[in-house]
Amino acid sequence: MRFGAEYVEAALAADGRKLLVVDASELKMSLVQDMIAVLISHGARLYGRRSASNRAKRALTALQGEEPPEAPSSP
Repeated sequence: MRFGAEYVEAALAADGRKLLVVDASELKMSLVQDMIAVLISHGARLYGRRSASNRAKRALTALQGEEPPEAPSSP
């Protein structure tokens, strides 16, 4: 289990059973990797939207015949 193992453990304890965890460090590393993947995904989506918005603004100014604004420099 990646999430909610404590709930399963509590339910088993109520019935007089125990949850046996073979390698607890693997659970923590897996959870860390999952959180990193979620953060990367959201970051990529955010920067993708920003990039698309900037491209659309530059296209509109080009169609209107105006001087396009300078693109912001990347950090």
